[in-house]
Amino acid sequence: MRSGSRESTTSATLLPQPDFQALFESAPGLYLVLTPTLTIVAVSQAYLQATMTRRGEILGRHLFDVFPDNPEDATATGVSNLSASLTRVLQHRVPDAMAVQKYDIRRPDSEGGGFEERYWSPVNTPVFGVNGKVMYIIHRVEDVTEFVRLKQTGNEQQRITEELRTRTGEMEAEIFRRAQHIQEINGRLRTELDTRKQAEQDVEHFFALSLDMLCIAKSDGFFKRVSPAFTRTLGWSVDEMLTRPFLDFVHPDDHAATLREVERQVAGGESVLEFDNRYQHKDGSWRVLSWKSVPQPDGLMYAIARDITEHKRVEVATAQLAAIVESSDDAIVSTDLNSIIATWNQGAERLFGYTAGEIVGWPFTRLIPPDRLHEEAKLLEGIRHGIRTQHFDTVRLRKDGSPLEVSVTVSPIKGAGGCTVGASKIIRDITERKSAEQALRLAHAELERRVEERTAELSKRTRDLETLLYVTSHDLREPLRSIENFSRMVHDRYADQLDDKGKDFLRRVVRGAQRMDQLMADLLALSRAQRMDQPTEEVEGERIVEEALRRLGDKIKETGATVRIAKPLPRFRANSTWVTQGVYNLLTNALKFTRPGEAPNIEIAPYQPSGQANAEVGLVVRDRGPGVAPEHAERIFQLFQRAVGREIEGTGAGLAIVRQVAERHGGRAWVRPREGGGAEFILTFGATNPQKGSDVHDESAS
Repeated sequence: MRSGSRESTTSATLLPQPDFQALFESAPGLYLVLTPTLTIVAVSQAYLQATMTRRGEILGRHLFDVFPDNPEDATATGVSNLSASLTRVLQHRVPDAMAVQKYDIRRPDSEGGGFEERYWSPVNTPVFGVNGKVMYIIHRVEDVTEFVRLKQTGNEQQRITEELRTRTGEMEAEIFRRAQHIQEINGRLRTELDTRKQAEQDVEHFFALSLDMLCIAKSDGFFKRVSPAFTRTLGWSVDEMLTRPFLDFVHPDDHAATLREVERQVAGGESVLEFDNRYQHKDGSWRVLSWKSVPQPDGLMYAIARDITEHKRVEVATAQLAAIVESSDDAIVSTDLNSIIATWNQGAERLFGYTAGEIVGWPFTRLIPPDRLHEEAKLLEGIRHGIRTQHFDTVRLRKDGSPLEVSVTVSPIKGAGGCTVGASKIIRDITERKSAEQALRLAHAELERRVEERTAELSKRTRDLETLLYVTSHDLREPLRSIENFSRMVHDRYADQLDDKGKDFLRRVVRGAQRMDQLMADLLALSRAQRMDQPTEEVEGERIVEEALRRLGDKIKETGATVRIAKPLPRFRANSTWVTQGVYNLLTNALKFTRPGEAPNIEIAPYQPSGQANAEVGLVVRDRGPGVAPEHAERIFQLFQRAVGREIEGTGAGLAIVRQVAERHGGRAWVRPREGGGAEFILTFGATNPQKGSDVHDESAS
């Protein structure tokens, strides 16, 4: 039974495929096949004979171009009625049977031309494509002209009537018989078409839904068909894949290997079970594809490809990671949740002395001193809860039992579903680091001892300096005052006994004593400025300037100076005493250095660069004096350095004190040329917020 079944199946398989086009054209019925746009695409021979047309003359033409209404019949409705029926078929997607229609047929020119009266019984039936849309319309008709003419004859002779009845019955019987026969043929055709359509639909669904890339390739080097997965994976459209040789998409380095595989299939008929090559994505990148292919006798190749780019990357990354693990100087060990060692790298062998064969499968506790076993239990408990421990310093045991100071980092190993299945441990030898830390602690202790000694020494020197300053400010200055006072007394009492040269000598002695006294005072001020306390109070810039001007009131009147203040001046955190001293020194400097024959012209303005939040703030003192040459701009702030000769009074310490005041406040002091002549001296006090509500003046404020 089974053998017979196989033979029957084989025989059926070997039957020749029917030529459905020849069958259709030879059908005895009158059939016309139309597209949805009413273009004639097929016609039966019987239809051609009934309509006096030829197949080559009507195929590809519009239905109503071939069969128009009779222009000589003003009442003709054949075209409009048939058009309405065909429209109903397209809209409702069901067959439409029409009543008997008068539709005249054009005679060929060889038969005299013109139109011949005809009557037809039409039925229009839709044919659907795999997408469910109307693909064709079968226009089937019966020529009932004779029947209609006989019925129209009316009351003729009884003989003729009977003959007509007989012929009518015969005709109706013949029409019914032929219709039944055609229906049977159509049924078989429809079954064959349905089977083929279903198979095509199955293939379409399979191609569309497959996650893998399915294709049919030809031996000429082109794809015949590709699945949508090609577009999803490579970015190229189906048309682009079908119109270019597939080698266009293959990496140049893979051309030779790809051609060998194709030749193996085409020439040898061998299947390809696994072959990898690189295909170019439309964005220019390369994807690695793994192919399986089966050749067919007709030169086609059916193939499946899978994108394994990420898999290849993972392989490379895994290999790199394995190489890193093996080459690492650190010990990298993995255990399960029971602390059983699963992997052991070469770094672990070097660190602990065990080979992988000696230690894998043993508990990790073999490496832990007895008094530290609780650490492993705590670390594993954290791992079970997904907690990572980093840089845990502890002690472990070498193979020879010697202790080893290490830093341990423990991370959970996740398995399928994200569950923790083990622990990864990175163990680093920190013996040298611990030794360095111990040495650092000892060095730090030694440094602290030396700092204490140096601090004590500096404290002693500071006390000695304070004593020296006290002596300078009191004991050393006292003789100078005596020299000055007695010189004045000699000048006053014995002026009439001294000549002009003697009087000049006494004046020089007085000025020298005064200058020496001022120099000691400036040195004392400079020393105190260097040791001033850190600023702790908020001060008003205007109050500082007013106090400095008050002290110089007599000098200002004496010189006839003009002083302008560009208000408001900023607030800043400062030691008011020393800031006043700094401003005083700048104003004194401006009063001394003037152009010959001109009274001093001084301007005091705020300083803060515009557009800079939390920038340093301070004061600018501008004068119209001779100015300062660029090469002297830095030197004049050094002790005992002056930009001019000694013809102008001064000790050379005033600007040095200004700079000390600025630097002790975290600020700066410098000079620059003033536009129009003169100089600008800037004294800043570090970054301070400007006074709330005041206008912020930039460097050029006047």
